Amino acid sequence: MNMATEVIMPALGMAQEKGTLVNWLKAEGDSVKKGEPLMEVETDKATVEVEAPASGILASVTASAGDEIPVGQKIAVILASGEALPARREAPPGALHQHPLPQGEGTGEGRPATSTGTPPTEPAAQTRHVGERVPASPAARRIAKEKGLDLASLKGSGPQGSIIAEDAVRATGQKKPSDGAPKIKETLQLTAMRRIVGERMTKSKQSAPHFYVSIDVDMTEVSRKRTEWKDRGEKLIPSINDFILCASAPALRDFPSLNAAFTERGIQIFSDINIGMAVALEEGLVAPVIRNADRLSLEQLAAASRDLAEKAQKKKLFPLDYEGGTFTVSNLGMFGVDNFIAIINPPQCAILAVGQVAPRVVPDGDRIAVRSMMTMTLSADHRIADGVIAARFLQEVKKLLEKPTL
Repeated sequence: MNMATEVIMPALGMAQEKGTLVNWLKAEGDSVKKGEPLMEVETDKATVEVEAPASGILASVTASAGDEIPVGQKIAVILASGEALPARREAPPGALHQHPLPQGEGTGEGRPATSTGTPPTEPAAQTRHVGERVPASPAARRIAKEKGLDLASLKGSGPQGSIIAEDAVRATGQKKPSDGAPKIKETLQLTAMRRIVGERMTKSKQSAPHFYVSIDVDMTEVSRKRTEWKDRGEKLIPSINDFILCASAPALRDFPSLNAAFTERGIQIFSDINIGMAVALEEGLVAPVIRNADRLSLEQLAAASRDLAEKAQKKKLFPLDYEGGTFTVSNLGMFGVDNFIAIINPPQCAILAVGQVAPRVVPDGDRIAVRSMMTMTLSADHRIADGVIAARFLQEVKKLLEKPTL
């Protein structure tokens, strides 16, 4: 006997309790194949395509895009071949929209009815005596003065018939005046990722005393080696970022206090060097992790970073791909950024922000020369490290980049 397969909200991370359904990639009644993308689910770190657990017909869909659903809850079923779609329960005639109306509501095209069946009238103009001060708001008086209006001739709609700004504007035939506030085009709902990123970055800046150290690096030799690989027709050309990852990993081995986390029990020094590389997506920033980066060659790092970046863009990352990072590299050089500072990604204690490689005029002994230069800025937690450690770490990364031993 064929049995329907339940589609549940999956647990994409160890600590995940809920997930947000971003979108169904199949409609109810569509045929699906096991392993093909069925829906997109957003967690606090990424949007992931979830594959169909079985082949058949998608039926009994109970969740819609935007719903936040507990992990493990059934949201649809996949009917096996030969099974019929469950019959829909028909509502009895006249049952549609039979919701009780709020007290005082009528049926006049959604407009509230009054007890007398007649629409309420506008406030009547009060009779005012000559010389009597007309009750009006300061804004209304200013508008009346500017436009030459007689306040006594206006009908007030404010409390006790007082004249407000809208009354004065209405009398001039103009639209409501701006109060100086900017006009709002739209309000975008926060995604789960954007909300969590905002909370984590706020907490990081509030709890970790950040300090920043920058250094310039001559990337001429790295650029030359990349050109050599291109000229040889190599299939995989390490990127500038791959070289930075390759230099950062052994440097972290020499400076373990930057590969650490601050806890109530003390400073935890990590034995593994797992470097996260920031990847920008439309819905936010993710940092998939290259594990044990200090044990990988440049070519292996290049392959790993390429694979993670492609998975991120295709929404194929799973939480295990970006959990467990001990240090992060954030590179905005591809956007023409010269330098910037980054916020530490907790519980890590440091992040390296990297700008573009660009020609600059620099001193060369007694002369000047044009070299391919890049600026790096390390953000570090002052509870764990100090400026001397940060500076020595950057010097080590700089040395490994300026004289790469490949």
